[in-house]
Amino acid sequence: MRPFSSSYPEHSPKDVAVTIPFTADALTKATYDYIIVGGGTAGCCLAARLSEDPSVSVLLIERGGAVDTWTSKVPLLSANPNNGSRLFIEWPSKPMKHVDDRTVGIARGEGLGGTSRVNAMLYTRGAPSEYNNWQAMGHPNWCYDDLCPYFIKSERTLSQPRSRFRGHTGPWENQTFTDLSFPFLNYFRPAAERLGIPSIPDLNSPTAPAVACGTLDVAIDHKVYRASTFHAFLPHSVASARSRNLKICTRALATRLEIIRNSSAGMRAEGLYFEDYRGNAASANTYYVQARREVIVCCGALASPQLLMLSGLGPRAHLQEHGIALVRDMPGVGSNLKDHFDLPITFEAPLEDTIHLLLEKPWRGIVELLKYVVNGRGLLSTPFVQMAIFLRTPLLNDRMEVVTTDTKDLDPTLPENIPDIEIKPIALNAYNNTQKIGVVTLLTCLVTPKSLGSVRLASHNPRDHPIVDLDFLNDPRDYVPLRKGVKLSMRLGQEIGVQGYPLKPLGVPASQEDHDVDHFIRTGARTCYHYASTCRMGPETEDKLPGVGDDELRVHGIQNLRVCDASVFPEIIAAHTMAPVVAVAEKCADLIKQAYGKD
Repeated sequence: MRPFSSSYPEHSPKDVAVTIPFTADALTKATYDYIIVGGGTAGCCLAARLSEDPSVSVLLIERGGAVDTWTSKVPLLSANPNNGSRLFIEWPSKPMKHVDDRTVGIARGEGLGGTSRVNAMLYTRGAPSEYNNWQAMGHPNWCYDDLCPYFIKSERTLSQPRSRFRGHTGPWENQTFTDLSFPFLNYFRPAAERLGIPSIPDLNSPTAPAVACGTLDVAIDHKVYRASTFHAFLPHSVASARSRNLKICTRALATRLEIIRNSSAGMRAEGLYFEDYRGNAASANTYYVQARREVIVCCGALASPQLLMLSGLGPRAHLQEHGIALVRDMPGVGSNLKDHFDLPITFEAPLEDTIHLLLEKPWRGIVELLKYVVNGRGLLSTPFVQMAIFLRTPLLNDRMEVVTTDTKDLDPTLPENIPDIEIKPIALNAYNNTQKIGVVTLLTCLVTPKSLGSVRLASHNPRDHPIVDLDFLNDPRDYVPLRKGVKLSMRLGQEIGVQGYPLKPLGVPASQEDHDVDHFIRTGARTCYHYASTCRMGPETEDKLPGVGDDELRVHGIQNLRVCDASVFPEIIAAHTMAPVVAVAEKCADLIKQAYGKD
């Protein structure tokens, strides 16, 4: 496939908006039924669904571009942030006092498709218990049975058999790689089974037990390209066919929402100010577009609260600190940040069994390149994460074996059975160490964190990255599952060795005593880039976790304004967040259509 960045029907800001100042006549040409701010994982899906109706006009504003280079589509290469695709930005977090004042890299995708262009491509929905927990938290229309149809609607599985819970006709493809790319991975499943962790064929099945091991569904399409939401929902064919009612404006930086006060109806979002992101701030014009119906913010869990705060919606004292006129005091905006966090447990392994071989022996890279180009096979065609264990650590005994005789403990529909740990075996050094040896990692992830962080403005300048405080381990309860997760990974490494595969502990705790494991956790915890819950659904009146929007994703107190991305999750999902974000976007599209009399 040829890259189409030059011919993709993207528009510049001057094509779709008016400059300041403007006349009423000029504004009519810059007025749309729906303005979607952010063309990332959620925004591409939402824009595609709303523009299905040719009678409505949709404007999609995206900070990045429609980059579609070859390396940005090759599965293994596209997960490398240093591949030169200009789809990945990174900046340091705020120092985290509970992990020795360390910082970690904060990252997000920038371009149509957002983070679905640069992530590990893992398609995990989460267990029914996750969404039933949302229901138990006071969100009756967000249980698993309500969301499952939206998972099905978007999905086209290329590997899983037909069933009532998997999608086979949607636009977004995924597949499962049962032929494992590295010998090390073939020992992982038997090691898990020896510890009482059952293997199952589909980790996304609603009947999958709360403790399970299996191969992962991965967003790779039938052409063996990364299946981002850009390519799935807004490919060239769709964008061109809908060019009359769908405008896609790229390289545009949203600066603030226009919120007006109506004496009879309160406040409402009327439009959006933005800049051309192609140049520097000094030379950038300010543009404006107006919404007849709604503005939907889909900028992700970091940038969505940033835009709301720049628009005067946020904690009063914080906005005053930056000289931003308060529109509405909303303490929940940017608060309640949650993220999964990873701990790499590393082992030395034969170099030829790891991805490091491609770096140490470039000729092997050439061989793998030829395999991919000629027949779509080889290492470049595969994800670097292919398998995982999800489990509840309370079911582990002191020997890190799953022990339960009660089937209720494994019921995936019960909120108390949400997994708290995920372990992913990968054939590379997740510490990014430069040692010229083969290294494999058991990436141990806390997927139900109690610790809360925040997103705050660095300044009133929208070009400045927000201050992201993940504040890992500010809640000591997080140590409990993490200790067991680390010890389980070490036991898995031992079991792999017992089977005859040569592993040598490399990056592991000094001992299995709690104080050594805790030190290992503090010094090794790193982000999983699964930011969530910074504009969460929930009532504003909650003291500890004030909500930002209602169950239809409408921002409290502001008419015609919704948020649609991972920031609205009432609680972070104990799985990779890409598929849940798309399900939320699918549901949001239906909520909007229903509000205006469309099914």
